Amino acid sequence: NKVRSKIFMNNYNLIMKLQAKMQDPRFAERFNRIVSEFNSIPGVQQEVMRIAQIEDERKREKALSKLPDRVKNLVREVYSLLNE
Repeated sequence: NKVRSKIFMNNYNLIMKLQAKMQDPRFAERFNRIVSEFNSIPGVQQEVMRIAQIEDERKREKALSKLPDRVKNLVREVYSLLNE
């Protein structure tokens, strides 16, 4: 249960951070472009969500490494956007 609580808090914090950053029109435009690109690749949204739920970091990194390069670049772009 501690792990689930931690994951929930991490997800909650991520959502709060995303909501705050979406107030910036430039961020929102870039983020929406990335999301649109994600959605244009069949099955990628479900796969990224599945990977995001993997608790073991090594297993998560291994799963991410199997994604197509285009998807890996989009994931990196999202991380970079969120951490600007």
